Amino acid sequence: AGHFGSSTVSPLPSPPFAACWRRGAMGEIVLAACAEGQGILATDLRSGALVASFEEAGAQPAAFGLIGASSGYLFAAQSKKALWQAWAWGDKKPCYRASLPERMTAMAFSADASLCFGGAASGSIYAWQMGTGCLLRCWPAHFRDVTQLLVSPDGSFLISASADANVHVYNLADIFIDHTPKPFHSWSGHSLSVTSLALLPGNGLQQVVASASLDRSVRLWDIGTGQPILSRSLSAPVNSISVGPTGSEILCACKNGELRLVSANSRESEGDGLLIGHTGSVSSCALNVDGSQAASCSEADRVRIWDMRTRQCIAQAHTSRNVQVNSVQIVQRWVEPQPLPAFQPFQRLLTKPEEVRPIPLGVSGRLESLKQALEPRASSQAFLDRMVWAQVSGAGALEGASQELELRRAAAEAGQARWAATAAELYGALVEAGLDEQASAAMPAPKPRAPEPAAAVAAASPEAASAEALAAGPGGAPAAGGG
Repeated sequence: AGHFGSSTVSPLPSPPFAACWRRGAMGEIVLAACAEGQGILATDLRSGALVASFEEAGAQPAAFGLIGASSGYLFAAQSKKALWQAWAWGDKKPCYRASLPERMTAMAFSADASLCFGGAASGSIYAWQMGTGCLLRCWPAHFRDVTQLLVSPDGSFLISASADANVHVYNLADIFIDHTPKPFHSWSGHSLSVTSLALLPGNGLQQVVASASLDRSVRLWDIGTGQPILSRSLSAPVNSISVGPTGSEILCACKNGELRLVSANSRESEGDGLLIGHTGSVSSCALNVDGSQAASCSEADRVRIWDMRTRQCIAQAHTSRNVQVNSVQIVQRWVEPQPLPAFQPFQRLLTKPEEVRPIPLGVSGRLESLKQALEPRASSQAFLDRMVWAQVSGAGALEGASQELELRRAAAEAGQARWAATAAELYGALVEAGLDEQASAAMPAPKPRAPEPAAAVAAASPEAASAEALAAGPGGAPAAGGG
């Protein structure tokens, strides 16, 4: 069962110094995993100063590192026990520990820390959901112990290497569909145990996997086609490899004490570089994010820091400590680490994916995007400047807009008046024609007009009066036969 110093499981606490961090990465840290419970030592890559130590860890070389892509927590699976632990930055003691179904020889997390994959000494691979602890899948992937697990940065593939000399590539979505997941690709080009894996820069199917083996070879494989691309033979078995940001060179840690830089684009060794300094077998190596520096370790002289431009050793770490360093990693220490879901004890019985309850992911993408969008406008002086410029440049525009509105209002009123007059004329014509019976009945009948006197008619029309006088004849009586 998992616990934080007790029998109950609680969400991981936030790092105590997270509130005062600024956004981004504070720097690059060299993590050195020591044997026999000697802990994990964290050293600043630039200064060489010891910045933190994490106790009670006898970490498996391929099962320690950061939880997720940018979290503030470290994890380690014990090399001799079925147990894994987690530490917050700044805490020496583990803040979380939990038992495992069996001893894990490799572990990896998805970028958002929602899934954990464990490769066991039996060759089985386990997949857990972090927020619930549900065991989503467990299948016999290899015949011997799993030596390394990789989750591609875009979350597309899970890649496993084993002491059975095979490399498997799984489509991450297919893992949760098939009861026994089938590899998307299986590569069996090595003749001895595969010791290390690395991914060259790319996305989706446009990715290349590099594998190293005790058979003294480094091979490149195309995920898209599943075909081998390149094979390089070295002078000694290869313990570990690391790839730079361009993917053009591969740093190889060899058993004969060599730290060799191999070209990923050539089958010839003419362009290879040799970094000389270690006196014993080099067990691990790592390149930093821009490829300008590297770290390596051996049993004899512990950790060395290299400048890749000059290929010279510029510093040594932990030389005064009585420790045996088995593996190194270079990680970025984030100012505002990604929050994590609450850890729950890892279950031993399978849970159907459709029965797993949904949980919120501990991501801060929307918050970070909002901060980035508001940051340029957060200054009060910038706000005042924008207001002044808006007033100065917008005064003329506001005056012109008001005049245009006044003209539009006058035009609308004139149009309404014209339509009202036209409607009145049409209605009057309908009433006069008797087409509107109700309106005609409601209107009073017109009065008959009285006959006008002749004098008035004569006054009104002299021609009509003369005609009437001629027709009347003498005495004013009508003429006979007139008519």
